Amino acid sequence: MTAIDEATDLTATGKVPPRYACGETFVPKGRYIDREFLQLELDRLFTQVWQPACREEEIPDPGSYHEYTIGKESIMVVRQKDGSIKAFYNTCAHRGMKLVRGQGCTLGGDLRCEFHGWRYALDGRSSFVPSRDEFLSRPSEQWALRPVSVDTWGGWVFITMAEDPPKLLDWLDPLPTALAPFRLHDMRFRWRKRTPLAANYKTVIDAFIEGYHSPGTHPQTVRADQGVRPSTSPAEPQEYIYAPYTPTTVYRNHSRFIYTARPDSTGGAAREELQASPKVFANGMQYQYLEINSLVTERDYRVAQQMADIEPGPIPPFMIYHQMCEELAIAEGVDYPKMSMEEYFAGNGDWHVFPTLVILVEKSCVLGYRMLPDAEDPNRCVFEMFSLEHFAPGEVPETSWLEFERWQDHDGWGELPTQDLMNIDAIHAGMHSRGFEGLWLNTNQEMSIRNEHRIADRFIFGVDDAAG
Repeated sequence: MTAIDEATDLTATGKVPPRYACGETFVPKGRYIDREFLQLELDRLFTQVWQPACREEEIPDPGSYHEYTIGKESIMVVRQKDGSIKAFYNTCAHRGMKLVRGQGCTLGGDLRCEFHGWRYALDGRSSFVPSRDEFLSRPSEQWALRPVSVDTWGGWVFITMAEDPPKLLDWLDPLPTALAPFRLHDMRFRWRKRTPLAANYKTVIDAFIEGYHSPGTHPQTVRADQGVRPSTSPAEPQEYIYAPYTPTTVYRNHSRFIYTARPDSTGGAAREELQASPKVFANGMQYQYLEINSLVTERDYRVAQQMADIEPGPIPPFMIYHQMCEELAIAEGVDYPKMSMEEYFAGNGDWHVFPTLVILVEKSCVLGYRMLPDAEDPNRCVFEMFSLEHFAPGEVPETSWLEFERWQDHDGWGELPTQDLMNIDAIHAGMHSRGFEGLWLNTNQEMSIRNEHRIADRFIFGVDDAAG
C-alpha cells in the first residue's frame, strides 16, 4: 500500500498516517522528502486553499494576463475591460492547449489558442470556433473557459480552485485588520527575483518564518555596536544573550512572529546603554538597507545616517527613527501611511500567509518571499524574493522578474539573504540522512513551523486540530 492509498483509507476516519503524524513539537521528515506526500499536497491542499497568483500591478490594463503555475495546474488571471479581474484554468476547451504563457497582454481583446485558433472573450466566453457547425451541439458553458475563484487583498490577486471556498478576507483573518493601516495595496515593486532551489518548498519557508536561527546564521545581527558592517564570524555562546527573542503567534490559517526582547532576561547596564544609543540603532537600519535592500527604503537609510550623530536621550532611538522617516517621506511627496504605535505593533512583523507567502511588514516597505513546490520532485522548488515600497508620484520603478538558473549566478542578494541561501541545500540534504528522523521544534520561537503542518492536515487528512 502506498502512502497515498494509506492516506485515502485514513482520511475518512480523520486520522493522519503514522509516518506523517506530527507530535506537539515534532514533524516527521517524510513530509519534506516523500514524493507521495508532495502529491497529497498538490492534490488536496493546493486545490483547496487561497493562494497569491500575482500582484495587481502585474496585470495593469484590460487584456493583461498572468499565468500562475502550481504543480501541474496552470491558472490564468485576466484583467477585464471594466478593470475587474477574472481567473480561469489555462486550458483550451477543445484539446487542452495552454492559452497564455507567462505574462503579457492580449491583442485584439481575445484570448487565442495557438493550436487551432479558437478564441475566447476576456470573460471566458467562447467567441470564435473555426468550422463550429462541424461539432456536435453542447451547452454553452462547455465551450467556455472554466472559471476559478479570484479575489484581491493587499495588492495581491488570490485564486482558489476550491468549489465552495471561504471568503478571502475570512481565510486571511487576522491579516486584513492588522495590516490595514500599512496600506499594502498602495505599495509597488521595488525589485523582484526568482531562482530554483534544491530543497522542498517548506524547507525554504521554514527558514523565513522563525527568528530563532538569527544568531546562528546571521551573527552580525547581534553586533550592531561594531558598526554598519559587523563581523560575520560565528557567534560565541556569550553573545546569544544579545539575540532577539522571536515568539510565534499562531492563527487558524496563518502565523506571525515579532522581534522583541526576552521578557525574563536583561543584558545589564552595558546592554541598556547599547539599546539607548541612536548610533547603534542606526547601524542596524543602515545594514538592512545595504545588505538586504529592503525593510529600509533609501529615504529611511538617509534618516539612519543622520541618526548616527544624535546623542542618547530620554526618547528611545526607535521612536526617533520612525518620526524622522515619516517626516522625510511626507516632505518628499510620499503618501505615507498614518498609524499609531499600537497599530504599528499589531501589524509589524514576519507573517506566514499560508501556504507559500511570507511578508515582513514595515510602514514604508515590505520584504516578501514566495516558495512554490515542484510538480514532481519534493527536493526542488522555486524561490521568489521581492521588495514592495510606498513611492512618491512618478518614482515607481519599472521592474520585471529577474530569473536565475542558480542563485549563485546572482551576486545581488545581499549578505544576509545569501547566508540563508547558503544553508538551504545543506538543510534539505541533511533531512535525507538515516540519522535524522524529523524536526524537533522550539516551543516558543518555532511554532510557526508546527502550525503550517497543523493547517495542512486539515486539508490533506481531514484532521482539524483547532488548538494547534
